[in-house]
Amino acid sequence: MMKILEGKTTIITGGSGGLGNSVVKLFLEHGANVICTYYKEDELRRLTPLMDQFQKSFVIVKGNVTKEKPILKIVNNVVSRFKTLDILINIVGGFKAGDIINTGIDTFDQMIAINLKSTFICCKSVIPQMIKQKSGKIINVAAKPALNGAAGISAYAASKAGVLNLTKSLSDEVLKYNINVNAILPGTIDTEANRQAMPKAKHKNWVKPEEIAKVMLFLASGDSDPISGAGIPVYGKSYLN
Repeated sequence: MMKILEGKTTIITGGSGGLGNSVVKLFLEHGANVICTYYKEDELRRLTPLMDQFQKSFVIVKGNVTKEKPILKIVNNVVSRFKTLDILINIVGGFKAGDIINTGIDTFDQMIAINLKSTFICCKSVIPQMIKQKSGKIINVAAKPALNGAAGISAYAASKAGVLNLTKSLSDEVLKYNINVNAILPGTIDTEANRQAMPKAKHKNWVKPEEIAKVMLFLASGDSDPISGAGIPVYGKSYLN
């Protein structure tokens, strides 16, 4: 197999989740040096097999992505060790449903923090190094409701719309430095957590984590150089639900 990310230093937030684990695995298989953030200790079980298989190219670090100082520390340590920082993938996120009248301010703040603020902080933290080296790829995770919203998920949709427009704005700011910034817009992802939350849904129509990972691999590669500021739909067949 041709390793299209050989030696590329990649930070992946939320790499221990259902989607993140597939992305981490694919990027490691394609030769990337992967630094994966996690927050809770019980998340590590998914990463253990990869830690054993890719001992030299896989690093896991604990960090709260909604706080700037720990992320800056991670970025500085990555650059000190690997000398470059080529790719950032912001996967950390959360979901809460509810009509706006029944959505508490705490829930709204949580959605903004985990989905939008975390993306802002991580992008802001890596940009100086990418500008210095005049290259970089940033891939954010928005969602299908970022485009049109949907009843019952106002806080979530608003936070993901923010991610999409942050992506477009940042792309305009840094394209002159040869930095590409794109977002993917998944439909419902076929993860264990989503199956438990929606046991009666048509799981076969959901987009697979492995399918999203392949789109991210393309966006991280040189083949995507002409693309920046895009919101790329990756719905699977979830629109048929």
